Amino acid sequence: MRASGEPQRGSVTLDRSVILSQLLFGVALIVVVFTLQAFAPGSMAKPLVLTGVVLAFVVTGVTVVTPWHRLPRDFVMIVPVLDIVAIGLMRIGDPGIGVGLLWIFPTLWLSSYFGVRGAIIAVGSASVLVWTSEILADREFASAAVPGVVLLPIALLFVATSAVLSSRRAAAQRVLLRSQATQLERALRRASRQEALLADVLNAVDFGVVRLDRDGRGAIMNAAYARLYGLEIGRPDDARHGTAFAEDRATALDARELPFNRAADGEEFDDVITWIPTERHELAAVAATARRLFDVDNEPDGSVLVVRDVTAELRAIRARDDLVASVSHELRTPMTSVLGYIELSLDDPGLPAPVRRNLEIMERNGERMLELIASILQSARQADAPPLLQFVDADLGSIVRDSVESLRPRSDERSITVTITTAERVIARVDPFRLRQVVDNLLSNAIKYNDEGGEVSIGVTADDGTAWIVVRDSGIGIPEAELPKIFDRFFRSESVRQGSVHGSGLGLGIARDFVERHGGRLSIESEEGVGTTVIVTLPTAGQGEP
Repeated sequence: MRASGEPQRGSVTLDRSVILSQLLFGVALIVVVFTLQAFAPGSMAKPLVLTGVVLAFVVTGVTVVTPWHRLPRDFVMIVPVLDIVAIGLMRIGDPGIGVGLLWIFPTLWLSSYFGVRGAIIAVGSASVLVWTSEILADREFASAAVPGVVLLPIALLFVATSAVLSSRRAAAQRVLLRSQATQLERALRRASRQEALLADVLNAVDFGVVRLDRDGRGAIMNAAYARLYGLEIGRPDDARHGTAFAEDRATALDARELPFNRAADGEEFDDVITWIPTERHELAAVAATARRLFDVDNEPDGSVLVVRDVTAELRAIRARDDLVASVSHELRTPMTSVLGYIELSLDDPGLPAPVRRNLEIMERNGERMLELIASILQSARQADAPPLLQFVDADLGSIVRDSVESLRPRSDERSITVTITTAERVIARVDPFRLRQVVDNLLSNAIKYNDEGGEVSIGVTADDGTAWIVVRDSGIGIPEAELPKIFDRFFRSESVRQGSVHGSGLGLGIARDFVERHGGRLSIESEEGVGTTVIVTLPTAGQGEP
């Protein structure tokens, strides 16, 4: 292990350090020589003083030309030791010239380079030379000699101690700095790898992403965003300018209305549709979503803007709506004809009672079918707007009874017993057509996902301004893990998908939507293999949307 403050061997740094240390001592010696020549010329004529000066200058010259990095480390110690000897010769030659202070230079050098060992050599040799000079001068020890004989070695001891401690602190700091530099270098390499990985990931996705800094400038843009808007990937701020149209494909947007500029201003939004021109001179639909970002101190740290091309999706939706509208329109004519013949049949006075009852059920459900068709047509014309609700005072018990009666053939076909537990006269302000649709969906599911010969019960009751419709079945139930997903559109349980029961996965989602628009709540409790309970809670005062 190297001593404290030891320079590295084999490096020109060592040569430079040794030469500078010796030159500093040489400059100080030159100042002393000129001072003595000016104020005590007789001292310079003394042989030992002159010998010490010459020795110091010779050592300095040799130091400058010696390749120290090629020599063993301890060879460096020769230079300050010879400096100490040169100063000692000068002091022995003339103890009164006060050159002992020059020992501070080699003492600092030895202590800094060689630690405690160098400090002991420096202070010990200097003290020996001090006392040698006093003995050779044959002077009596007096109080006037105390500063030169006693205090000088003590001062050199403190200088050496301070140099050793400073050297150790410097060495510890260098070790710490090297460690921190290594950690910083690793962190930079990690950050570079993560940045490269992030760039690869962002460029691999097919939706555009732009990261904006806290000043609203574009910091990162992936390839998908650049392709979509026809930009250079290294110039995200070019997205501030461009041509875009509103959702109607006709209204040109101002620069401040562009999604990029809105996100740069700190605005948050979801799936904002704009139309932008493409290279094929067509318009492409782009859905943009922006979110603000925050740092560890929860301070704003810019935004992220995500865009995706939804042209194909919008075209598919439009085609779907056109198809639904076309099919619904074509269904109206034959359904109207069916209802006309049912009405003619009901006018026959000789019609048997059971047949009349069946025809009346067919007429009511046929009229509901026409209303559903009309509703689908309206929704197709206003694809982005939910169906309007028509609120009137209606009897919930009557709605439940009519629903059970209309679904009786389906339940009888599978020998499923449907029981009305309670059907109180509960007057509530609702849309009876939509609420009947909700009850039909719930009852239909209870029958459809039941076992052969199973049981279904339904009841309606009210208390203190709240009405409840409860549907229970003894069917297959819903796995606990799938309960959070049952209201998702097009979701169907794994066991149902593998079975023979057909469905679209839309009924429960539609039912919950209508219930919530009535100001109510639809909840489900189910146990796999035991059955399901559906509870519809409604305010009788009609707190839904108009």
